Formats: sequence, structure tokens, C-alpha cells
Amino acid sequence: MIRGPAALALGFALVALTTFIAVSVGSTSMGWGEGGALALLRAPRAAAAACAGLALGVGGALQQGVFRNPLADPGLTGVFGGALLGAALLLGFAPEAAWSEAWRLPAAGFVGATLASAALATFGGGGGSARLLLAGLGVNAFTAAATLIVASVRPGARETIANGAYGDWLGTATPETVWLPALACVAASLAALRLAGGLDRLSLGDDVAVTLGCNPRGLRISSALLTSVAAGAATCLVGQVAFLGLIAPHLARALAGPSHRMLIPLSGLMGAALLTAADTIGRSAFTSGTLPAAAVMAALGAPAFVWIARKSHD
Repeated sequence: MIRGPAALALGFALVALTTFIAVSVGSTSMGWGEGGALALLRAPRAAAAACAGLALGVGGALQQGVFRNPLADPGLTGVFGGALLGAALLLGFAPEAAWSEAWRLPAAGFVGATLASAALATFGGGGGSARLLLAGLGVNAFTAAATLIVASVRPGARETIANGAYGDWLGTATPETVWLPALACVAASLAALRLAGGLDRLSLGDDVAVTLGCNPRGLRISSALLTSVAAGAATCLVGQVAFLGLIAPHLARALAGPSHRMLIPLSGLMGAALLTAADTIGRSAFTSGTLPAAAVMAALGAPAFVWIARKSHD
């Protein structure tokens, strides 16, 4: 285990390294190009991946802390699916409104993620891993089906929505589309740091947390809202990605221990580095085409999920 400041320094170094590689490597060439032209083209995509990964890592740490469950992840519990459904509804039924103001698409994602969080808390809160996973599967199934229906009845938005479902929106990143969701990702992640002390107390149980001055209900509501902001903003940047919010907190916990004062920021840094690396691998490893970052994360995350699930039940 690494001491807190050293662990954070390692996290920042990994984000800097993966971002540097992301702006230096492309699908057909390496380097920054003449006058840095290629780096400028790749920079919005790298920034989008880093900010989305930051938000998803922090969201995973918040959900695992609130549910006291090592299998919680906004991508697995349906919160990400709710954000995508909210964005899909706006894209499908009011496309002009979706693009006329920069805040509208993140707002739609936030509303969808908030409703998914409410459903998850209602049906999956207060139980063990099995109950949480069952509730998450139900929310995921509903949001996926609803998103598919929207794509089917609104063919003009079908390709855009499908790309979001595949986690392939990074390829459309431009400075105009990235700056506001990226800002929301960073703001939600910074605001989550204020919940660290409460989550540490909540890990001892609700009764003990109350005696230590914590309000479990208020903490859960604040955590759900911040996770919804993070998921909604990240959805606008990358689309739907599973497993990242699961893996990043576990890596952070292995490096710096269970204290949320270190776990939350380090989970964000691990998430930023992981998603940036996954996107770089997906768009540069194959000369015949590209893989969405979500596909790379799924290839890495599925075995990790099985290992974590087995370990949590030993």
C-alpha cells in the first residue's frame, strides 16, 4: 500500500502519461504533426476521455461507499443507462433543442440518471450484492429497451443513439461539444470530495454513523445527485461504458486503502487513466478500423468483475 500523497502523485502521473500518449498516437500515424496540428485534433477526444473517466471513477467510489457494496458501478447498476436514455429521448424527439444550447444534452442525461438512481435505491438499497445486482440488471434492462424503442421510432437519430449505446461518442468530440460536459464532470468530482468523511462514517453502519454526526439519508441523496451529474455529463462525452466505475475504485483501494478522503480522488484519477488508455488502444491497435473505448473496457472489465464477485463472496 502506498501513502496518500504518493498514491495521488502516481495517479496524476498516470493521467498525464496516458493523455500524452493519446495526443501523440493516432490510427495511422504517430507524432504531433506539423505545428502540432494532429495533437490539436486529438486533444478534445483525449480531454473528453479523461474527464469522463474521472467522473465514472468517482461515481463508482460513491456508489460503492453508499451501498457498502464492492460490486456497485454506475455502468452496472443502470445509472449510466438512465443517463443514455435521457439523452436519447432528447436526441430522438427534440434534436434541434438538443444542439441549440450546450447545457440541454447534459441536463437530459442528468434527469435520466437521477430517475435510474431513484429506482436503484428503491429496489436495490439496503440489501446485499445479489439484491443490488438484480435491481441493477432490471434498471439496465428497462433503460436499454427504452433506448432501443426510441432509436426504432426516431430513425433520424438512430445512428447517434446507437453509437452512444456502444460507447462510441468520443469520435465526435470537438471543443464546442466537450467543454460543458467536461466541466460538469470535474465539478461533480470535486464536490464529491466533501462527502468523504460521511462515507467513512457510513461504512461503520447507519446507527454508528448517526452517533458520529452523519445523516445517512442526506448523504445518500447527495451522493445520488452527484453520481447522476457525473453519469449524465460523462454520457454526453463517451456514451455508455460498463466496468470502469467498478475497477477504478478497487485499484485505488489497493493503492491507498479504504479511506474515502484518498479513495474518491484516486478513483477518479484511475478512471481517467483507464478510459484514456482504452480509447487510445481502441483507435490505434487495429489498422482496419477502431474499437470503441467501451469495448476495450468490457474486455478488461468482465474478467475483473468475475474476480471481484468471487472474492466478495469468499
